[in-house]
Amino acid sequence: MAGTSVEGFLSWDIILPIVIIIISILMLYFSAGGIAAYALPVGPNDNNLCENQFTHAEYGWPNRLEGTSLFPSLLTDCCYDALTAKSTCITHWCYYNISQQYDGGNEVPYSQQNLVQSCISNPPKYILNQCSVISPSNTAALMSCDHSTILADNSTFIENCDISNPQCLPGDSKYCPPCE
Repeated sequence: MAGTSVEGFLSWDIILPIVIIIISILMLYFSAGGIAAYALPVGPNDNNLCENQFTHAEYGWPNRLEGTSLFPSLLTDCCYDALTAKSTCITHWCYYNISQQYDGGNEVPYSQQNLVQSCISNPPKYILNQCSVISPSNTAALMSCDHSTILADNSTFIENCDISNPQCLPGDSKYCPPCE
């Protein structure tokens, strides 16, 4: 009889904390726009927006770690264009660095947009160093497919990465499906 009560106690002692931890993680995971959206790797969602720490700072979108080695998303959300990669990188780093100074990494307050524009027009040396390697491996050099298809008016821009979209726009990246 004593063995049964000890086994019952041990199973609840182990099961209850596991259930509480799982429920807590799920609550954080599904909370929209909160701290968890910035802290947790929620993964890609196929909405043609490259959502990572940089676009979180720039636009306030969730940080889905898209374009990173964990979630490359290169066929769905993240596009790369050689001509705009450096300016995209500088813009993203300016927003990201300034957002880190305000409210622990949330998007840049409207009152500080002039700092961002100043940074973009005259980037500091450390940002230029961050953008010295311009390739799809540099998360800050990636742009959203939605943005790239709006701008895609010639062959230098990336084609639409959303393979469910029948529109074909020629591009220069090996990461997107070829135009037919």
